[in-house]
Amino acid sequence: MQSFELNLARRLGWKPEGRRRVSPAVGVAVTGVALSVVVMMISIAVMLGFKDEVSNRMLGLDDAVTVSGYSEDSRLVDFNPAEVVSLLELPEGVQVVGHTSIPAILKTPDDFLGLELQSSPQAGADSLLILSAVSASRLRLERGDRVPAYFFVDNRLRVRMLTVDSIYDSGFGEHDRAVCYCSAGLIEQLAGIPAGNVYSIGLRNVAEPEIEPLSSSVYSQLLLAHYSGQLNAAYSISNILQTDGSFFSWLRLLDTNVVVILVLMGLVAAFTLVSSLFIIILERVHTIGLLKALGATDGQIRRIFMFMAERLVVRGLLIGNIVAIGLILLQARTHLLPLDPVNYYVDFVPVRLTWGCVIGLNVGVVGLSWLVLMLPAIIISRISPATTMRYE
Repeated sequence: MQSFELNLARRLGWKPEGRRRVSPAVGVAVTGVALSVVVMMISIAVMLGFKDEVSNRMLGLDDAVTVSGYSEDSRLVDFNPAEVVSLLELPEGVQVVGHTSIPAILKTPDDFLGLELQSSPQAGADSLLILSAVSASRLRLERGDRVPAYFFVDNRLRVRMLTVDSIYDSGFGEHDRAVCYCSAGLIEQLAGIPAGNVYSIGLRNVAEPEIEPLSSSVYSQLLLAHYSGQLNAAYSISNILQTDGSFFSWLRLLDTNVVVILVLMGLVAAFTLVSSLFIIILERVHTIGLLKALGATDGQIRRIFMFMAERLVVRGLLIGNIVAIGLILLQARTHLLPLDPVNYYVDFVPVRLTWGCVIGLNVGVVGLSWLVLMLPAIIISRISPATTMRYE
């Protein structure tokens, strides 16, 4: 059975007594709640989408955890990756990738550029080169062009003529300006590394929350293997949260920005609701006096007007959710809003929204509105039936 307050709140319309149109306060309240919900939901979606997109690109470009071999004089040395991997207990799904690298200088008739050549299985033949779009633009190279590469190995200058096989663009300018890719065989020939050996192994396909625990686990396992005599060489462990910590710190700052937006929009919605309820109460003074004369308590009358105000909140939530989710889906499917990849590492505004966020936001707005509406509703207890008879 419905309560007396809820039933009466449904019967009382939003039109002031003697008027045919809805009070402007109602339109302001619904609009304020709807706009606040739209801004808050879009802010959450952009924050989640941006963090996911950038972190996934980072984890796809670089290793989550890196194991490197070092000699006693702290020089980078090669090692057999199978020997090290066999001593590690890795979580299911973790991908192991071996890496070799060598510094090089690419020279054209007009310019030269120092780069680090890293091994890549996509490089193909030993004479092929995968160059970044930034480096290709600076050196004015295109696919199929040949460029001499100079290497200093054991105090000797060695030259190889390489062909630009493909051009990549990771979106991370610092990486693209410093790294290009070639076959592992080319580096093995130049550096004198035995076939199959690497300078480091990288662990990929690791979620961000699992990086630190995996890094600590690998460190402990290799340290135990070293002390037990299973490994003769020393190995250093690093992870992407350390080497590229500035990116992840920057992403964490987005949480603060979103919190600020949520607080500001919550205050806007609260102020709008309080103001609107004040107006609704003033427009219903005669109704309040009549209810008190009929024996309604202050608590019952407060709940009636709070239920009326919550109806406005629900309508504003409905409109806000439809508009916000529609805009988010439109951006997710069309990438209508672009971004400068030089500054933001992506060329569109990424968005992602979960049902948990939608439900949590709506429940939070309803709870906040109920709390803030208690303040103007208290005024009802100070209105006497005798005063309402003289109120114009």
